[in-house]
Amino acid sequence: MMPEQRALVTNRDIEALAAQAAMQTPGVLRLEPTIRDLLGRIGPTGAARSGQGANRLHEGVVATINDGIARVHLDIATDITYTALQVAQTVQDRVCQGIRKTGLIPGNVDISILAIEPANATG
Repeated sequence: MMPEQRALVTNRDIEALAAQAAMQTPGVLRLEPTIRDLLGRIGPTGAARSGQGANRLHEGVVATINDGIARVHLDIATDITYTALQVAQTVQDRVCQGIRKTGLIPGNVDISILAIEPANATG
């Protein structure tokens, strides 16, 4: 009998999972790219993260995996008609649930709300 094969979960996989969880949460308008995203793409630590460098797909999301623990930071904009704290807590819960499904342990899931605005705002 063959031992069970465990799929390799990368930082990029966790970033995609977190981005999807956030964007499917009522009250989240968008992910917010920041200077941290730019530095993460061009700096030595960004390039070293699983060889991703400038190929990051999810601006506003940074994930790291160490010793089976996935840590995530999301920068988001929320809809003014929702309570920002409740939106952030729901995003945290959804991201943690998704991480558990990968077989990893959720670490810190930090949410920064960078904007609170009407859903129909242009900009």
